[in-house]
Amino acid sequence: MRVDSSWDIEVTGAALKGKKGETVTAHLAMDFHGADVQAQRDPENSIPFARIRVQFPRGVTVLKSPKQCGNRVTKRPYYQCEYNLYTNSYDVPMLRDGYQEAFPFRLRIDDTSELTGGSIRLDAPAEVLQEDADHANSTARITVEAVGGPDRTAWAVAAGAGALAVTGLLAAALLRARRRAD
Repeated sequence: MRVDSSWDIEVTGAALKGKKGETVTAHLAMDFHGADVQAQRDPENSIPFARIRVQFPRGVTVLKSPKQCGNRVTKRPYYQCEYNLYTNSYDVPMLRDGYQEAFPFRLRIDDTSELTGGSIRLDAPAEVLQEDADHANSTARITVEAVGGPDRTAWAVAAGAGALAVTGLLAAALLRARRRAD
């Protein structure tokens, strides 16, 4: 008798659009599918067998991160996210089929010229990753696309009206100067 003990952790990325200075939300997530898995690698249940690693594109600033995600300061900063577990009848932390964890991040688009790619991925030792049934969905992209620029409509209207007013004043001054000269 064969027992199917395969499992899969799937991550969901985000494709965001916004103007420079605009605030957007990246709705990232992790889904677990398959057989229940013991989710700790040590007897004290202190080392999870996997975490989620989130790295945002350059050119954005994280304004608010989920409470289960901690910022790791490196040459290229990233967030390391934990997820909730359930405990079986033997007090062993487990991941269960159908479990989902959302990771909403609030971002501000700061520098549209630096919007390089970001990612969300399963971060685990190689021996754990080998057991994942579908490696292709263990990494997803996070992209930010700059649309338009700052709203210059009001400024353009004001500048146009100002230029028209200055032109009118100059024309009136020239006419007065001509009348006085005659």
